Amino acid sequence: MQKLNTATQMRQMDHAAMYGEYAVAPAILMENAGHAVAERAEKYIGGWLGKDVIIFCGKGNNGGDGFVIARHIQAAGARVYVYVLGCFQDYSSESRQHLETLFKLEDRETCIIVRCGDENIDWQLLKHRLQDSQIVIDAMLGTGFHGNLREPISSVTAVINEAAAASDLTVIAVDIPTGVDSDTGAVSGSQEEENGPVFADMTITFGALKRGLVFYPGRLCAGHVELDLIGMPAPLLKKSEDDPAYWLQESDISEILVPRSPDSHKGSHGTIGIVTGCSDMAGAALMAAHGAVRCGAGKVFLRVPSQTAPYCIGRQPEIMVRGIGNGSFFIEKDAEYIVSECRSWSVLAMGPGMGKNRETKKFIQYLISHTECPVVLDADALNLLTGEQNFIRSFGNRIIMTPHLAEFSRLSGYSLGEIRKDIIYAAKRFAAAWHVNLVLKGAPTVIVSAKTGNAYVNPTGNSGMACGGMGDILTGMIAAMTAHETMPDICTAASVGVYLHGAAGDYCRNHVGQYGFTPMELADAIPKVISQLGEAMAVPRLQHPMIGGR
Repeated sequence: MQKLNTATQMRQMDHAAMYGEYAVAPAILMENAGHAVAERAEKYIGGWLGKDVIIFCGKGNNGGDGFVIARHIQAAGARVYVYVLGCFQDYSSESRQHLETLFKLEDRETCIIVRCGDENIDWQLLKHRLQDSQIVIDAMLGTGFHGNLREPISSVTAVINEAAAASDLTVIAVDIPTGVDSDTGAVSGSQEEENGPVFADMTITFGALKRGLVFYPGRLCAGHVELDLIGMPAPLLKKSEDDPAYWLQESDISEILVPRSPDSHKGSHGTIGIVTGCSDMAGAALMAAHGAVRCGAGKVFLRVPSQTAPYCIGRQPEIMVRGIGNGSFFIEKDAEYIVSECRSWSVLAMGPGMGKNRETKKFIQYLISHTECPVVLDADALNLLTGEQNFIRSFGNRIIMTPHLAEFSRLSGYSLGEIRKDIIYAAKRFAAAWHVNLVLKGAPTVIVSAKTGNAYVNPTGNSGMACGGMGDILTGMIAAMTAHETMPDICTAASVGVYLHGAAGDYCRNHVGQYGFTPMELADAIPKVISQLGEAMAVPRLQHPMIGGR
């Protein structure tokens, strides 16, 4: 896992590295950052030799990084135009040190420095240079940006975006693109407005990933993202932060999802109870069950209202279907038929296609309160439980709730605007208040542990998954992962299920196309995705919980 840091956390890390016990000179970290950009971008663009490069350097340390970059790429054979957007006295002592070095390298041939101050920019000359250049490096603003861009940076950003849209100009951002909030991914203005953010092709970020690089719309602005540690002391890189959040990686999943033991049997891989559906939405119930089957569940029992059962029986022989009660939806007394069965189930999943009848709410509450196994709640179950925070809190440690943003808004009472303003904060706040493990579905999906409060952000998935039924498949997958024989805790299970769900979506995008692949096709891709992870999987062993916490 990689840490996903806020601007405050990065400032604390920088301060501890430079002024704490490690005493790394600030100029050295700046040198390392500039060299990292020059080196990593060189591979991306195919070398600096013969390239015309414009570097925009703001007043902060981000601008100081730009001065270092200019020196390195000039030495590698590029012609550099360095636009200094601050006055000399605006810069920190280490930035001034690197700028003074650059002044000595200025020869008006391979290094041209343009002193802009606050407003002194020749816009016609700048546009002409942008037309003739191949690379732009954005070192204007760092992780401290919030709100909207101001002049002259907003106009500089506009001409960069205009030039990049009209040519093959490659834009490289230093640490984070200008105009992107590093905590949330919010951006200045909008794509249509002149004070919008820089749209980079590549971003090289330092020390730790920034949250704004993985949440939209900031993620759109970042392009290809690479992380460089720039010589930060290892204990600071590994240190647990207050308000922790992590970016999941394939290596995390392959370490958790170990190969099956050769002497395992169907009982080893979990007995999944999918209790859901109503007469109008048998398909949702079947998709949830299919997701569990494709994720390797040992046995899958589907329990639906009796009038729904004829639509489900025999559709998939692996799924054991039974109708419950007499009606087209579940009522409270139907729960008595399920409770005795639940004693042998590894996990219970409810919600997809369940309907919104008030009697069904009582059915759900009865089952939660009379069972002891983990429970996955999605869709209609979530809508029916809106306002039932006190009830859920009593059982929350064994509950996984999987809302999309609209369902989450109804459950939490937060507006969509509040949620999008800081998704990690909203998710953590809700998980703590309700005492549940939360899977907040979106782009990207955020998972929060009831045990630790840690947030995990999923990197897989794509917009081709934006169709009805995908969440139903995920419900079954999370249920199956929760029952997996080596899974250390249910938050870890949820994280693995979410990762594999997105990875299966990525497989379908690559093999079917971004438009029109179905939830069932995604489910059928799950064994292939797990097989691709196979070579990296650890041998079966005692597992240390990486996600849910020790």
